[in-house]
Amino acid sequence: MTAVGGAGERIQSIDAFRGFALAGIAIAHMMEQYYGAPPPAGLFDDIYASGLDKAAGAFMEILVRGKFFALFSFLFGVSFFIQMDNGARKGINFRARFLWRLALLFLIGYAHALLYRGDILTIYAVVGVALVLFFRVRTSVCLGIAAAVFFGLPRFLLFAVNGGDQLFPGGNLDPASPAFLAYAAAVTEGSLADVFRANAWHGLVTKAEFQMNVFGRGYLTFAYFLLGLCIGRLGLFRYPEQHTGTLKRALWIALAVMVLMFVVGAYLFNTLPENSGFDSWQSMFALTAMDLWNLSLATIYLCGFLLWFNRPRGRTVLGKLAPYGRTALSNYVLQTLIGTMLLYNFGFGLIGQVSNADMFAIAIVIIAVQIMLSAAWLRHFQFGPLEWVWRSATWFEWQ
Repeated sequence: MTAVGGAGERIQSIDAFRGFALAGIAIAHMMEQYYGAPPPAGLFDDIYASGLDKAAGAFMEILVRGKFFALFSFLFGVSFFIQMDNGARKGINFRARFLWRLALLFLIGYAHALLYRGDILTIYAVVGVALVLFFRVRTSVCLGIAAAVFFGLPRFLLFAVNGGDQLFPGGNLDPASPAFLAYAAAVTEGSLADVFRANAWHGLVTKAEFQMNVFGRGYLTFAYFLLGLCIGRLGLFRYPEQHTGTLKRALWIALAVMVLMFVVGAYLFNTLPENSGFDSWQSMFALTAMDLWNLSLATIYLCGFLLWFNRPRGRTVLGKLAPYGRTALSNYVLQTLIGTMLLYNFGFGLIGQVSNADMFAIAIVIIAVQIMLSAAWLRHFQFGPLEWVWRSATWFEWQ
C-alpha cells in the first residue's frame, strides 16, 4: 500500500521499513523453497546436509518465520490509516475506494496464488474488508481486540467448540492426503498447468483452513492490521524522532516478553507427547506462546529499525531500502516468479536439492539485485509496474 505524507509527500521511514519486511519475506519463502503446504515425507531431507545448513535453518525458525509477515501486515494497517486520513482531510470518504482497491488486490493475489499457494495478497484483500469498519473505532477498543487475538481467544474458542477438526470441506491439512500428494506431484514432476490446477481451488481451501482454524493466521493478520491502524494514529512513522522514549520502552518490554515466551513455548512444545498433533489444550497454549514470541520479536525489529532510522547514519543506510519498499508489490510477485522457476519442475526443478545455506545465499542475492533494480526503475518511473496497474485501475485512469 502506498503511504504518503501531506500534499502527496511520501514517508521514507514507511517505504524503508516495508523494504525491510519484504526482504524477510523473501528469505522465508526461499528457505521454504516456495512449497506452500505441509511437505510430504522425505522431500526436504537433503537440505540439512551440513552444520551450516542446520544453523541457517535455526536462523530461519527463530528470527524469520512468522515475524516478517507480521511486519508486512502491520504496515498494511498503517497505510490504511494514512489513505483514509488523507481522504478525510480532503473531505473525501475513502471507504468505497479502499474496498475497490481490495477487490483489485484479490484479483492480483489470486493470479499470484495460482503459481504459489502461499500468497498473502488474497488474505489481505479478504481480511482488509473488516478493517474498513474500524477506522473510527476508539484506539482502546482496537488494542483490546488485538490483545484478545494475540492471547489466543479465537483459537481457544474454536478448539473448545470443534476440538481442532477441519472447518472447510476439503480443508484437510494432512500432508499424506490425496490432494496434497497431487500438489506435491505438480510441483516436483508436473507442468505449469498442473501447478495452476492444483492451486486453483485446493490451494484456496487449505489456505482458508490454515488461516481460520486453530493456527489462526487470519485472526493474527487482522490483529496486526489493527495495531498498524493505531500506530498510524499515533504518527509513529511521520514523526519517529518525537517517539524515541516510547520506542525504547516498547523495545525493553518486547525483550522481556520474548525471553518469557521462549521459555514457555520451548517447555510446552518439548513436553508434548511424541508424534502428537495440534489436538490438545497444551498444543493450543504452545501455539499462543509462539504467536506472542513472534509479536515480541516483530516489535523489537520495528523499534530497533525506527530508533536507528532516527540517526543520520541509520537514515542513510536504511533509506536505501525505500525504493525496494515503494515497489513492494512488484518485487513480491517477481520473487515468486524467480523462486518457482528455480525450484518447480516446470523450471529448473531444484526443489529439495538445494541446501538451506545455499537457499539463504540465493535469497540475499535476489534481494540485493531487487534493491538495485528498484532504485534504477524509480529514477525513470513514479510507480512499480504492478503498483501502476493497481493505482490506474483504482482511479479508472492511466497514472
